[in-house]
Amino acid sequence: MAIAKAEKASTDAVGSGDVIEELRRRYDGLTQSQKRIAEYIIAHSHTVAFSTVDQMAAQLDVNPSTIVRFTYRLGLDGFPDLQERMRELLRGQLARTGDPISESNVASHLEGTSFGASLSRDWQNLHHTIAGLDAAVFARAVNILSRARRVYVVAGFSTFPIANYFAIILDRLRSDISLLASNDAFATPRLVEMKAEDCLVAFTFPRYASATHRIVMWAKENKAKVVAVTDSPISAVGQIADVVLLAASAGLGMQNSLIAPLAVANALLNGVAAAKGTSALERYGRHDHLMKRWDAFLLKLGER
Repeated sequence: MAIAKAEKASTDAVGSGDVIEELRRRYDGLTQSQKRIAEYIIAHSHTVAFSTVDQMAAQLDVNPSTIVRFTYRLGLDGFPDLQERMRELLRGQLARTGDPISESNVASHLEGTSFGASLSRDWQNLHHTIAGLDAAVFARAVNILSRARRVYVVAGFSTFPIANYFAIILDRLRSDISLLASNDAFATPRLVEMKAEDCLVAFTFPRYASATHRIVMWAKENKAKVVAVTDSPISAVGQIADVVLLAASAGLGMQNSLIAPLAVANALLNGVAAAKGTSALERYGRHDHLMKRWDAFLLKLGER
């Protein structure tokens, strides 16, 4: 214990109590065993909040003292301090959105079916995502998107439809939007123009497109701001992004659930629209006028 306390004295304190952010900041420099502990804390915050150190050690197959030393490394006052931070985090989430388990089961009439279970998981993912969002962090992302000279949007494989939707709507709200498929060879000519006053929005979820990570690394090399929408603060992109917005994506089938990520994308768009104000409304109106002239839609405005 004396060694652990000495280790604590040699590290920076967590500060505001944001253990998750501290884990994100330190993750790349952790040992493999420490990374396993960090990953467990992030993925199982409810369990950590109410388990003993021995129970957590058994789950991870490590010595309890390893976990205690790790908490001191984070600048915490031992395992009880970690638990209290996790409980504060959970209390804040429950205060914002309530407990999804205790709410009416919206898919109860589909109980016993695979699609009912899938819809329930989507509901839980969305609820968990909303509960975990921080207003100040979200506002920072909106501010970056509103002020950037150019906004690049990137995603790969099955995540690309979210990026496509996001870029289409964002282009109606402000100018200079570039959509990049992470495996698109034609992305290179646009990427060489990236500057420090630009922003890259990266949507990335398991199994994480490697090309998306490479494009994010290029953005960081060019000092552009990176806003990541991902499932974990310690994903490869989450570790290096300037702003991280977490969206739960664990599905019941072989594919990810993209309901919560799409909701976060939509909330960002509404935030940008509010931030840009009149200019966004005018641009959207001009776009809509042109689409009307071209008779782009079967349903006309006012026809319901």
